[in-house]
Amino acid sequence: MKRLFAVIILFSVLLTGCAKPPEEDAHPEWDGAWLRMGDVLAAEQPQGFEFGESNDVLSISGLYYATWTDGEGRDITNPQGREATVYDAQIYLLLKEGRTEGGSKADIADWMKREKASYETGEERTVTVNGQEYVLLPLTAPRNENPYHHGVSAFALRGANAITVEILCAEGYVGDAEAIMLRFLEGLHY
Repeated sequence: MKRLFAVIILFSVLLTGCAKPPEEDAHPEWDGAWLRMGDVLAAEQPQGFEFGESNDVLSISGLYYATWTDGEGRDITNPQGREATVYDAQIYLLLKEGRTEGGSKADIADWMKREKASYETGEERTVTVNGQEYVLLPLTAPRNENPYHHGVSAFALRGANAITVEILCAEGYVGDAEAIMLRFLEGLHY
């Protein structure tokens, strides 16, 4: 009986060592209602927009994605024959955790190049919101068969992380894309 008791105690001690200790919250100050993107970023719900989706399945590769929408969705078939839903306005947030600042700068340059291929753009300008610097790029008119008519993009480097926010608006959308962008950026927490 003593041996059985000793074996049970031994297994209990060994199994307790296998238990993973609870991870400490890196940002306990962040509101539980905010959308978290790893330990890097949290986003407040933008006023006037509904949460669309988030995909952190790609977080293993350091990529986080989320959307918010305004207005009724309309189903379309894009030029490649794929079906999509277009809203009056949509906010896209993308975070790519990088290994180096240089690599993330290259990601941002690539994102800006893609925006300029999809839209005619206005003059870039730098703004600082809550201590974070962003480059704003107005999207003034679509190129090709883009379903969104105009908008604005913001790009930021946070340590070795690349961040982009895109607000795209359908033709006739009356909201001010840049004002919406600045309010959204105020609701980002690092």
